[in-house]
Amino acid sequence: MRRLLSLIALTLPIWFVQPAMAESTTPVAQVDASEPVVSRNSYKDWQSICVSQQEVTNCQITQTMQVEKDGQVSFAMRITLFKQAEKIVMEVTLPLGLSLQSGIAIQVDESNEINAPFVTCVAQGCAATVAADKALLKLMREGTTLKVAFRPFAQAEGILLNASLRGFTGAVQVLSN
Repeated sequence: MRRLLSLIALTLPIWFVQPAMAESTTPVAQVDASEPVVSRNSYKDWQSICVSQQEVTNCQITQTMQVEKDGQVSFAMRITLFKQAEKIVMEVTLPLGLSLQSGIAIQVDESNEINAPFVTCVAQGCAATVAADKALLKLMREGTTLKVAFRPFAQAEGILLNASLRGFTGAVQVLSN
């Protein structure tokens, strides 16, 4: 009797799975629920990356610029927008060796400047964050250039970089979901 119950317990899943498999006309790859699904898209000068895992999707949009001098990359700037607690945050990452007390100033076209402090530095660089409220997002959707100003450590003059806003309107829509 025990052997019969074991046999039924082992074959029971086959009885329920087999008809479903017989109805399927295309092979289905078995997906491990713990494995994240990553999707990437480009929107002109902006890119999005979304990671879905266990019914939770986190997306961010980015633009990376490299500044070259004499054919060599002298440094890079990365602008990232992501959702955090139902708000959109813009993070600007710049290389090490900056005047941290100065923070950064950002400006869309000829709008008012927004100043932001650096919040952390890691091996990849230093990051400043700005709450991307509705007004700033509207400016970025309608604008053409995002200007970022910062000052290298122990230097009187700052550096101004221009980032393109081409494709921003399409890219930022992934953060609305």
